[in-house]
Amino acid sequence: MTPARQPHAGQHASPRATTLLRPVISAAFIIALALLSSCREKSGASAFFDIVDCDTAIGPPPPPPQRASITFIMGSDDWAYNQYYTLAAHYYRMNPDSRTDRVVEGLTSLSQLLHYLRQNPTPDSMPYGLINIVTHGNEFIDLQMKLTPGGERTSAKAIAQALADGRFNASPGLPVDSATFIFLHGCAVGNNQELLDQLATLFGNSAKVMASRLFEYYAYLSPNRNPQSVEHYYARTWYAFYNPDSTYNEDAIVRQLRQRYPSDTTHWREGLRRRLQNDPTQLYHYSFTVPCNYVEYYENAADIPSVNSRQQRQKWIAEHDDFTDLMNITGIPRHYFQIKFYKHKAADRQGNIYYGLRAKARSGVICLIQPLVEAENTLRPFRPHLDDTTYFAYSRKNNAER
Repeated sequence: MTPARQPHAGQHASPRATTLLRPVISAAFIIALALLSSCREKSGASAFFDIVDCDTAIGPPPPPPQRASITFIMGSDDWAYNQYYTLAAHYYRMNPDSRTDRVVEGLTSLSQLLHYLRQNPTPDSMPYGLINIVTHGNEFIDLQMKLTPGGERTSAKAIAQALADGRFNASPGLPVDSATFIFLHGCAVGNNQELLDQLATLFGNSAKVMASRLFEYYAYLSPNRNPQSVEHYYARTWYAFYNPDSTYNEDAIVRQLRQRYPSDTTHWREGLRRRLQNDPTQLYHYSFTVPCNYVEYYENAADIPSVNSRQQRQKWIAEHDDFTDLMNITGIPRHYFQIKFYKHKAADRQGNIYYGLRAKARSGVICLIQPLVEAENTLRPFRPHLDDTTYFAYSRKNNAER
């Protein structure tokens, strides 16, 4: 593996990596060595041809056929400061190195994605080589992509539960095999190993599911926002937290960042004051919320415990370790979560009605983002090699087969 140039990320050095080639599922063509002379009778031939049997000297095998590729854009942008889905769609349609054969928009759930794959085989009926899934998400718990239309967000726990109760099957009939790569594009979701493993299970444990450990985003390289200029960046990130029902204070966020990253010299205020970049090298920030949802069901509405007072709510939380475990998994300090309770009804497949108490904890997150760029050309993204586990994670089921 040939070492690549060092990336540049503002004032911060990043680990040494290797140059990203065209996605590994796009098979590299093997250039056969041409025989320097036609086969001759052994008399008068060179020593090399003296030991070659002309009937079997056919050179290297032909390359495997090129596999089809597809990208699913699993959402739509709801505010001008973050055009993640719009730019990703441009990139996978127009970028000469990374465009895919199909780009599918308008789906919002994992169940719809699986249905589309079953109903739309590749033109040559071969399994896909690459399936990109683009969705907002977080490394803490889940993805913005729903499990089913209007249902819960996709998480490792939600997939496992859906498989256990029969809402999903380990999907047969999908156009994937052991040479298929499913590339999940989200915000550092490669740090959620259990999520990758559960997605692999959902795809029948044949395809390899992968994701970046770094933040991902897309940006225009041209001032006139030409869709053909969109590039894909990986970035270092720093996190701070706040109560989502209040406006965060810049000074408080800076103090928190200094406490969390005491040896870091990043200019935090510069990034906190920039939501949009003038060029892709600049430090900027993105705000989002991390939700932790927990539901407990009862046969009768009268059985739902009262959580009207602060003391009752604290008692309920103290008695429900599963709920507090959800918040602990995120690594976000508990006091940054706002917890609210809701009552609702649900029905099972047999039509039985259940009464639920939903506890929803939400924390606001400020994510400061510094793109990794090439040292020689700071407008160009640094592209680590797909085999570099410093940057990428794979589902464990098939990791040994790579």
